[in-house]
Amino acid sequence: MYSDMCFDSRKARSATSSLDAEHSLLDFIREGAASYSPHHIGQHSRGFDLYLPWFMEIVGGESLPGVGSLGLPELGQLYMDAAWSLVMKGVLRPGPKFVNVDVSGDVYGKGFSLVHCEPR
Repeated sequence: MYSDMCFDSRKARSATSSLDAEHSLLDFIREGAASYSPHHIGQHSRGFDLYLPWFMEIVGGESLPGVGSLGLPELGQLYMDAAWSLVMKGVLRPGPKFVNVDVSGDVYGKGFSLVHCEPR
């Protein structure tokens, strides 16, 4: 049932590079699109493919023994930067999935959606 692309919150919590963070974000989005998501991503997405506060709630709940992991403020910044990097690469765009989604002001800047492009 679970594939190699399943989101691993412990791996996401231990991310220290932008590339690691990008991979974790994409795995999270993939899982959110699947009906088997144990994190109920779709229920908490608030109209986005990636809602960073929900992602950070899941990742921040992981405790890692040992040293080398980032603190939650630094980890949050890493994931915000990784999400923006995916925007610059044309994978994500800021905003909800659909135009007619009513998004309250408190989520502004916290959610991203996949870019859907038609083949040329």
